[in-house]
Amino acid sequence: MEQVDQPYEYHRLALSWPQHRWWKPLVTALLGTAIYVVFTIALLVVAVIVLFATSADLDRYLDAAAVIDLSDPAIFAFTLVSLILMIPALVLAVLIMGPKPIGLLSSVAGRIRWRWLLVCGLAALGVFAASLVVSLVIGFFFPEESAAVPVPQDGSLLVFMLALSILAVPFQAAAEEYVFRGFLMQAIGSWLRHPAFAILLPVPLFVLGHGYDPLGQTDVAIFAVFAGWITWRTGGLEAAIAVHTVNNMTIFVLGALGLVDVNSSEGSMGGLVVSVVTTIVIAVVILRLAERRGISRTRSVPPPAAIRPIAQPAWAGPPHGRNDRSGGQPLAPVGLTAPAGPSMPGASWDPEQYDPAQYAAAHRDAVHRDAAHREPAPHDPARWPTADQQSAAAQQPEPAQRPTSSATPESRPDRSEDAVSGVTTAAVPPASAPTPVTPPEMRCADPAQESQAGGHPSGPAHPPGPGYPSGTPYPGGPGYPGAGKDGSEAGPPAP
Repeated sequence: MEQVDQPYEYHRLALSWPQHRWWKPLVTALLGTAIYVVFTIALLVVAVIVLFATSADLDRYLDAAAVIDLSDPAIFAFTLVSLILMIPALVLAVLIMGPKPIGLLSSVAGRIRWRWLLVCGLAALGVFAASLVVSLVIGFFFPEESAAVPVPQDGSLLVFMLALSILAVPFQAAAEEYVFRGFLMQAIGSWLRHPAFAILLPVPLFVLGHGYDPLGQTDVAIFAVFAGWITWRTGGLEAAIAVHTVNNMTIFVLGALGLVDVNSSEGSMGGLVVSVVTTIVIAVVILRLAERRGISRTRSVPPPAAIRPIAQPAWAGPPHGRNDRSGGQPLAPVGLTAPAGPSMPGASWDPEQYDPAQYAAAHRDAVHRDAAHREPAPHDPARWPTADQQSAAAQQPEPAQRPTSSATPESRPDRSEDAVSGVTTAAVPPASAPTPVTPPEMRCADPAQESQAGGHPSGPAHPPGPGYPSGTPYPGGPGYPGAGKDGSEAGPPAP
């Protein structure tokens, strides 16, 4: 069965890491919190050293820090830097405990999609500009709904506040998104499948970080739900970071210009309605842009390679291991064709690897080739002499027969007398034993050659020894080669 890649939505990306375990997000959260506390303490130490080095009014800064006066440049800078430190703390914790690659916190692509981030930022900037115009119109017709306008900053402080608002606020907004919509969503999504849990459960933690009244907290909660939903719907943090950045930059830039009060913690019903409508419009615009640009919302990860044994060829020898599940067979991932070979223990038979017609044709050719080169068997009727051949053989004088190797010592003639007379006495076979008849075309001209050809195959003779005294001829016959043409006596047959 063909295996397909498994898609993971953004909130489930932690499960795409092969080494993910259910407890690792908890350890990552604890480790990241500890690292962030260390970074914050280090920042406090640096701030105190700077204050003493510059002989600044320490009491004033302590009072401003107690109420978190964001209109004060020093407190504003300290607050932004303390929030930005969440990024390196989270990065270090994830590098130590996972999930990996760390780019999965950004999007399903494993990285920040910068072009998509720019598109979302431009779309959010246009919608917020229209929302600002609407808010000014509402404040003009309903003065009670407009907030009190603070005193604007002077020249040097204005430049410093604008620089922080433009350069540092994007990192502050990104830090909050990476923690609340990045890590927390994926940690919850690794335990709970439905995206609603990953979107809604981090909302209370995000709201507690903003000290507003109920209307202001409601506004923050709506934004948190929107940021979680748009992150899940677009498969990344780009849209949430862009909207969050534009929202905070608008507030702090207007605050630096003295148009809004950045320290206000009281909300209004009119402001809540405008914020909700603005959020809905941004969601629709970003969703349409994502569909038009084909923004991916899932990450396809190939499944772990299924392992199956490969049939080992015969020449490879026996398996070298028995501890694996394949019974000692070499393993290969799915998609690689196993080499042809004999069936081995634990190997799966794949009939598609073999062509029956090809092997049947090869077998048939081998049979025909063997039959063409094979000599007829001794019991083959083709070797039996015909009646004419038997009668012609009967008319010809038969050569003297020599005793066979099966003859007993008693039936053998006296070898000493034969040696003196120079005549070899042949033992006559019993009358009951049939005399073999050789067809004329198969006979040899020389009887010695005939007996040698019909007996043992040619080869080196046995060396003389106690069993075969030198100078004594051996009896001829099918079992003993006879004398050569030059009168020399042949030795015993090769074993």
